[in-house]
Amino acid sequence: MGFQTRSSRFVVREILLVGIAAAASFVFINHDNLYLSHPFRLSDARIESYFLATAMVYLFLRLVIVALELRPPRGHGELVRCPECGQWLDDPSAAGLQAHRRIELTPKPSRKEIVSAVALRKAVDAARFGNLTHPMESQDPNPAARIPVNATSEDLVAALDDPDYLERMRHSPRPPADPRLKR
Repeated sequence: MGFQTRSSRFVVREILLVGIAAAASFVFINHDNLYLSHPFRLSDARIESYFLATAMVYLFLRLVIVALELRPPRGHGELVRCPECGQWLDDPSAAGLQAHRRIELTPKPSRKEIVSAVALRKAVDAARFGNLTHPMESQDPNPAARIPVNATSEDLVAALDDPDYLERMRHSPRPPADPRLKR
């Protein structure tokens, strides 16, 4: 018996599952007859109890089928992870590990590169949001911190972490010449 379409196979499979569930619910409700201690007689249960038992057995069968179709994950028999970076190694030998270590990953940026990147980001943010003020704030320009001419980029980053330094610079006698500068 060949099935023409995929949907017809699905319909036949579901009808078989519901039929098995109905038979199991009948046996479940009339289980007293299995003891063979008296003549066969049906229980006094209403039809709704048969429907409820059928639905419960059908759901149980569906869950069993789903659990059986789950496959365990495949193990990587030949591959080994690098203990330093966690990548899979094709060659688990010591020579393969040495070859993997020779591959140069992205180098970590130096302190100077980090400082310049942070300064660039702050400059871009200041240029983008410099003229925006919250409506609740006063429209008077706040005095911006004066940046010494000979300050290095490390000094500027340290000044961001030191609130006393910022206050000293803010209250210095020579404010910046450009009133648009904000901190």
